[in-house]
Amino acid sequence: MAIRHVHTRLLALTMTATACGPKNVEPVKPPTGWHQEEGWTMACYFPPDWGSLPKLERQSMRATALDDMITQWNGSREDGISFKAERIEEVEVVLLGRPEKIEAIVAANLKQCEKVATGGGDASAWASWHKALPGKLTEGECLQPLDYTMFDYLDIGAGWQRPLSICEGDRVKVSGTIKDKYRVEDGGPWINVEGDPARPTVGDESLPCNLEGCNLGMLVLRFTSDDGVVTILPVTGGEIVFTAPAHGTIDYRINDDKYFDNIWFKNGGIVDHTAIEIGPSN
Repeated sequence: MAIRHVHTRLLALTMTATACGPKNVEPVKPPTGWHQEEGWTMACYFPPDWGSLPKLERQSMRATALDDMITQWNGSREDGISFKAERIEEVEVVLLGRPEKIEAIVAANLKQCEKVATGGGDASAWASWHKALPGKLTEGECLQPLDYTMFDYLDIGAGWQRPLSICEGDRVKVSGTIKDKYRVEDGGPWINVEGDPARPTVGDESLPCNLEGCNLGMLVLRFTSDDGVVTILPVTGGEIVFTAPAHGTIDYRINDDKYFDNIWFKNGGIVDHTAIEIGPSN
């Protein structure tokens, strides 16, 4: 009987300790949507737990989050934040084309908002961050591959013409009609896009094309990479196939530095005009 009493007392003490001890408290979930902590000067937009959302709901919430951020960026929340309309539109266009990047931008935007709301930063720093977004979001991307054909006429009275975006690896053909003639010197010979073979321009730094194969007045191609590296090539025989070593732009001109005496060949009432074609090389 004594043993039974001891067991009973121990059970009672255990139950009492459990009843008086700390209870299991569920952790407070982080806020979602617009939320303002005590002492903040404004509300900030908090993202949902993206990983817990089903695919379709996650996609829908991205659009909602972007819309909500825009209401603050354009001043609709009247909390003192207002960015330039054209910059907001630019960011929106970039993100609509890259919706998966919205999640990271919401998190980064929240940090900017919290700094201002708590007095740890100012709106100008937030605006600078926002201004830089389009460039950062598209960094390293090629925005416009040359997957179409462009037709134009050569201007023998101007410098570089018709810059076109081109992506790394694009294989492009540039050509000019050989039958059309012009002159680049008063009293000089009539030439075409092959230039004057009697006037090579190797080493002449006053002209854009001064490598082996460059002639006065010929059609030349320039490639400028996104990081500023420039390559100028002669369009030998009126045609060149060029493979882009990086993202950048291409444009063209004649190999000349004076335009006042340049004229097109005229036969009766017909005036020559060199046609230019730029497009993918199959």
